[in-house]
Amino acid sequence: MNESTTMKRRRPSLVSVIVPTFDAIATIGHQLDALAAQDYDGAYDVIVSDNGSIDGLREWLDERLRVDGQVVHYVDASGSAGASHARNAGAAHSSGEFLAFCDADDVVRFAWLRELVATASTADLVSGSLDTSVVNSAATYRRRPLSPSLHGFETDFLPYAPGCNFGVWSSVFRVVRGFDETMTDGGEDLDFSWRVQLAGYRMAHAGAAIVDYRLRPTVREFWSQVRRYAVGDVLLYSAYREYGFTGLSATDFAQHVLRLLVTNPAVPQKLSRSPRGQWIGATAVVVGHLQGSIRYRTLFL
Repeated sequence: MNESTTMKRRRPSLVSVIVPTFDAIATIGHQLDALAAQDYDGAYDVIVSDNGSIDGLREWLDERLRVDGQVVHYVDASGSAGASHARNAGAAHSSGEFLAFCDADDVVRFAWLRELVATASTADLVSGSLDTSVVNSAATYRRRPLSPSLHGFETDFLPYAPGCNFGVWSSVFRVVRGFDETMTDGGEDLDFSWRVQLAGYRMAHAGAAIVDYRLRPTVREFWSQVRRYAVGDVLLYSAYREYGFTGLSATDFAQHVLRLLVTNPAVPQKLSRSPRGQWIGATAVVVGHLQGSIRYRTLFL
């Protein structure tokens, strides 16, 4: 067990907030406004880690900073595609003792940073809460309703911190060598969280560190994201089954199939009483698991 799990940490002298981004001009302004309005009374800086944007983000950011004077550091993270590389590049250019991560298309609440840092006084990795009811349309929200919770994000193996809302001590980030940039199908945040915990570090959840999480707005984008994450589930199973990760149980698979039958478009809405988006999501999960099982030659129902 690492020493840091048994003792209270001192307050960080500097917190670096890392915002990985790609073609996010339409949304990143809202996130930067929210970061500027944090009620955290300690020192913190903001790092925008640009994963090869082609929408003129750098010029837009320079103009914004010239006008409002907000201090934001720009990092060119175009060396490799993916959020994992952007997070690692941002962390490599940071000076903070504590790293807080959020995404460019979401919006942090005003107490977000304060709550993450407070919880990190007795933990090495901290997850925050997600709320999908604020920045999404009603139809989009029904596909994946999420509310702030005190219980964190659980799996059948170990809890995890979502990549769009977590904090970690920079020393811990370096020990586990950050995010695995080869995991491009999704699940990189689970992999990172699990490696931190398997290394003996302590994870905690800050339920009041809330991010208004933006879902994929179209059905096509929603399908693509869920299917891709399901493919990533299979890779996680291949990597962690020796540690006790059992993957999708027969009961879980049966529940997916049942959801497909009950919520499919052929069943009248009055009978299914479920949004069509749930059927789309459940179908994407099954398809992704089948694709992942073929790709990684590992049976994962």
